[in-house]
Amino acid sequence: MLLRLFKKENGKNLVSFREISALFGLKKRQNSNNYYREFVECDEDLLLFLKRKKRLEESLPLIEKQILKMPLLSIAEQYKLFLGSHPEFKMTLSSFQKYYSQIDAVKLKKRFDELITRKECRPDKERFLQEILQEPETSNQTRKQIISIFPEMAETSEEVRKELSFLRDMKSSGKYFLIMFLTACNCSFDVLSLLFGVSKATIHNWFYQLSFLKRLLLDSIKWWSGIISVDEKWIKINGKWHFLLSIVDNVTGFPLYFALVSDLKADTWKIFFQRFYKLYGKPKLIISDGSKSLAAGRKAVFPFVQHQLCKFHKLKNLNKYIYLSVYNGKRRSKMLKLARNIFRNTTYYGRKRTAQKLMEIAPNQVSVYVKNHILADWKNLTKGYTSNASERWNRKIEKVISGRYGLKSEKFVEQLITSLWLKEAIRDKRHLEKSFVDELNLKSIYQENLKMCNIIDFVKHNLLRKVA
Repeated sequence: MLLRLFKKENGKNLVSFREISALFGLKKRQNSNNYYREFVECDEDLLLFLKRKKRLEESLPLIEKQILKMPLLSIAEQYKLFLGSHPEFKMTLSSFQKYYSQIDAVKLKKRFDELITRKECRPDKERFLQEILQEPETSNQTRKQIISIFPEMAETSEEVRKELSFLRDMKSSGKYFLIMFLTACNCSFDVLSLLFGVSKATIHNWFYQLSFLKRLLLDSIKWWSGIISVDEKWIKINGKWHFLLSIVDNVTGFPLYFALVSDLKADTWKIFFQRFYKLYGKPKLIISDGSKSLAAGRKAVFPFVQHQLCKFHKLKNLNKYIYLSVYNGKRRSKMLKLARNIFRNTTYYGRKRTAQKLMEIAPNQVSVYVKNHILADWKNLTKGYTSNASERWNRKIEKVISGRYGLKSEKFVEQLITSLWLKEAIRDKRHLEKSFVDELNLKSIYQENLKMCNIIDFVKHNLLRKVA
């Protein structure tokens, strides 16, 4: 403090923070600057400044009490709230983080269990504990204590550290994002190896470098309409059928969540909806087809959320029954017209009367379908919604998958769909807020990594192949 108070004749400081840090063996200029800022916060009262350590230690019980009371707030929000509630303590955010990290992990676990039991919050302990593990000020002892109680956090913590290192140096990791983007644009690994001038195995390794990208995209989504469209898609992996469950924002068509599963049981759908609820909360409206297992899983997680069936799915099935049951051309045309009007009439009662009229004149098979699958579900068909948003997403998935010669592993499919999700995020940023996508400049990454000679070699290779 004394060195910093010395002034030159022109009024400027005699010694810089960099020089003070060097004199005291400190690694960075910020270290000495932090001491001076604390001195200024004490109104340049030297005695108060020298007593600050004792006073700040007195704040630890108060910080702990506040955090355990409202544990879901972020560190920045906790800091602002604490300064507002206890103006007698003058401390920087870094000092607050240091005391924040000293809170007993066992107390945190008990507090979260209490909140979950009372249903005051959703069980998202992992996200909160991850914030503590990511803090550089968190001691190794505290980290070990958290991981001993929550062993699953060890692997996630390592992934987060890898993620942060990639994001800090976007220039060097840009080629990995470019690889995933071009893969989503249906470029094969053979093509990419020619463009980048490296082996196919190297492209394969680069493709998996961003293994954390799915979680990164989920953390970046800050806005959604509340109206979601849910659907599934069949995918054959290594000779076995799997299912890709997807939830898409029905207003914008942007994918919000997906999961690769091995069956379509009600419990599978239940877990899928629970994961979505943990990430996004409760939707305003859910649109889907008439799958019974989907309906069971939806009711178990969102029993009071409005639900609508896709009218195109119903119309398609109804038309199929009409074609199979009615052979007279004129009569069939009349029934097909009535079937369309069930979903096209402008009034609620007009649509319902049309369905009842079709049921009266149609053969038994058609009448049974109208009775059991349209009129019985009439409450869920009145708003005339379609699942076109999720169907379009499924078509994009089909396009990127059909360009591959066999799908060998679930890991590859997960990464492939994540790359398609990255492409959608770059195309439409409305759902993202201050995310890594804003820092991605694919044009400059392309210029830095794809040399002109590689592009020329690629063109020559294709021309020679066509000539041969």
